Amino acid sequence: MNYDLKLTGGRVIDGSGAAGRRADVAISGDTITAVGDLTGLEAARTLDCTGRVVAPGFIDIHSHADFLVPGADHGALLEPFVRQGMTTLVGGNCGFSTAPITERTRASVIESSLLFSDDVIDLRWETMGEFFAALEQSGVALNVAALVGHGTVRAAVSGLLNPAAPSPDELRQMEALARAALDEGCVGISTGLGYPPGIFAAEDELAAFAGWAAAADKIFTSHLRAYSWISPVYHSDPGVTPHNIEAIEEILRVAERGKSRLQISHMIFVGKSTWPTVERAVEIIERARQRGLDVAFDAFPYTAGNTTASVLFPPEVLPFLETVLASPETMEGLVAMAEAMFGQIGFNLEDIQIMNANAAEFDRYNGWFVGAAATDAGMGIWEFYAKMVVASHRNARVLIHKYSGDAQDERALRTILAHPLCTIETDTLLAAGGHQNPASYGTFPRVLSTYVQRGLFSLEEAVHKMTGAAAERLGWSDRGYVRPGCAADLVVFNPATLADTATFENPARFPIGIEGVFIGGRQVIDGDRYDAGAKAGRVIRR
Repeated sequence: MNYDLKLTGGRVIDGSGAAGRRADVAISGDTITAVGDLTGLEAARTLDCTGRVVAPGFIDIHSHADFLVPGADHGALLEPFVRQGMTTLVGGNCGFSTAPITERTRASVIESSLLFSDDVIDLRWETMGEFFAALEQSGVALNVAALVGHGTVRAAVSGLLNPAAPSPDELRQMEALARAALDEGCVGISTGLGYPPGIFAAEDELAAFAGWAAAADKIFTSHLRAYSWISPVYHSDPGVTPHNIEAIEEILRVAERGKSRLQISHMIFVGKSTWPTVERAVEIIERARQRGLDVAFDAFPYTAGNTTASVLFPPEVLPFLETVLASPETMEGLVAMAEAMFGQIGFNLEDIQIMNANAAEFDRYNGWFVGAAATDAGMGIWEFYAKMVVASHRNARVLIHKYSGDAQDERALRTILAHPLCTIETDTLLAAGGHQNPASYGTFPRVLSTYVQRGLFSLEEAVHKMTGAAAERLGWSDRGYVRPGCAADLVVFNPATLADTATFENPARFPIGIEGVFIGGRQVIDGDRYDAGAKAGRVIRR
């Protein structure tokens, strides 16, 4: 049998966690057709991989790039993802998906798309099925799968900033939209309980959504209601149960009621006072697994993460946030409460770095920390922050530091990354403009080089966390592994030179050591060359 491509002499790390072995890999079309000693087999093209590792393409289980892939130039924009070895991204996370859209939410989806993209999204669809079809028609640079967002579904029925619980009729409408999206190929349902409208949702509503995901045999994911030991979302005593622990217990109850497979999104611990809760959090999750709940989590290998600037404000003020921020009287009370709470968390506004202010009068501060920017602007720090949020229509993007550690103390971060239940994600807001999140450029190489070298896990375990383990969480058996019959999504890297080079100060820097990336059998990275127009990916419907 003649093959299209044969990769010879490499060390194959197959994505299962098993020890690497010297083997050849043969590809026909978009499929891996043979793995082993293929010395006598002919191929149209042969690539010598001696001294290199051949691994499955990396799967980003938590992405927000689904708002970018409809753009005609998305291949060029997503180059940082592909250059770090990513071949598949899963969008629709944190309760936000590109559909379903109703006339009630069309304008708000267009407006909120600026949180994820520099340009207003061109909505050529209303349903997730139509979104997938649009991508299939135009082509995608890498493989794309998507969750349907609870927040997007809820907003489509009862509005984005409506805190009221849905009526029975509204819940039936939500069910119809969610089930339709699952039937059209979404890989599960996501929730974003730190953002409106997810932040308003009670357990009964969330359990219903979890049940719909379970009925379709698909995953249920959650951005938790709180990631710090004290949060304005809860009114209980954090000295008894830290609020981030309460949030984990809540979502475990929801998943158990819905009988769903649960993926806890970006397991982070915000602020120095929250870091010591990591062992308790892990113990609670492990006990849930012992009870029979299929639960795991994902994380990024950095001590800062990106989000919307408005995430700091308590849920009760979100429906009329602009009015609150414009009033000196209400701002005074809000600031006093926030500073007291931040002091307890071990975090403050000075720990926030502006990625993209998304407002002309503030854009020159992209990349600055808020404290320095406020001083330069001649404003108080809270005045500056409030004005930026309002001017950006809540779409300012920021990097919040002191997530699970800092440069001196990464114990919480390392505990999570090393745990066998952890898969690797980027969770980045990648855009053409503004200051980037280094995770957009270096997530997977950082895990494979920095944290392997620091002894958190073996190279094989690291690859498993970003390939086979992610595929298993999503219910995929045809990708995430170097096996005959699997998709020919592959990464070739040099373990001796592999390193991430992106930093918080200089984030837009490609890694070194990623020498080849194949998507569907097509080579899109060949040394320094990237084929931005290949559109070698496919839409993955399940």
